[in-house]
Amino acid sequence: MRNGTLIVADLSAGYPRRPVIENLTLPAIAAGTVTALIGPNAAGKSTLLAALAGLVRAHGTVRLDGEDLMRLPLAARAALVGFMPQALPQGVALSVLESVVAAFEASPPEGLAGDPARRALAVLDRLGIADLALEMLDRLSGGQRQMVSLAQALVREPQLLLLDEPTSALDLRHQVTVMAAVRALASEGRSVIVVLHDLNLAARWADRVVVLDHGRVAAVGTPVEALTPEILAAVWGVAARVTPSPDGAPHVVVEGALRRPTPG
Repeated sequence: MRNGTLIVADLSAGYPRRPVIENLTLPAIAAGTVTALIGPNAAGKSTLLAALAGLVRAHGTVRLDGEDLMRLPLAARAALVGFMPQALPQGVALSVLESVVAAFEASPPEGLAGDPARRALAVLDRLGIADLALEMLDRLSGGQRQMVSLAQALVREPQLLLLDEPTSALDLRHQVTVMAAVRALASEGRSVIVVLHDLNLAARWADRVVVLDHGRVAAVGTPVEALTPEILAAVWGVAARVTPSPDGAPHVVVEGALRRPTPG
């Protein structure tokens, strides 16, 4: 796997007659790191992730290891970029193993040899869900479906991994399992960008936090730099305390909602 940096500059993205992100620039995202995208609802987090994956109309600069992703055909882009959506589609009549094999065969990367089924089983085993291989997707719990979706994103061994709320349907144990897997994937040289709503998960597991608000970057930095009472007040409209946890990561305690100014 190449160790490359992700460059995002002057990126605009959105939908017909509804721009969401305009001229957004991020600091360079190094390989081997986890970046958390956080922000209130409708901040542009999922749209930014979809734009990086090539799934919504966008223009600007997106380069990975010097490769201009914006100019690549979708299949070639998919070989470099793995995308995990918020939820798998319903009514898919496939087993877990078949769905992961199908994700691999949809755009098999060059240079990845071996039987796709064995590759899929290895990914399921790595995520601790090999026992689900023969289960049908429509019989899984929400948390199990999240784990299968992560396997589908990972099976092509992408250089850039984009995860949209991977912990949203998971209990505490599986949240830790997924985030530990995310850290391990980054340690292999991938760039990982993950949308999270839980600020303390972001603080605990991310190297860098990007706070989005109405399609703009409101703050960016280490968790200590980006998660401050002032930023929480300005972006989320809450009063909060931020204290260091035993491992040094900030811990956010929300104390209440702030009154919004009354238009005068």
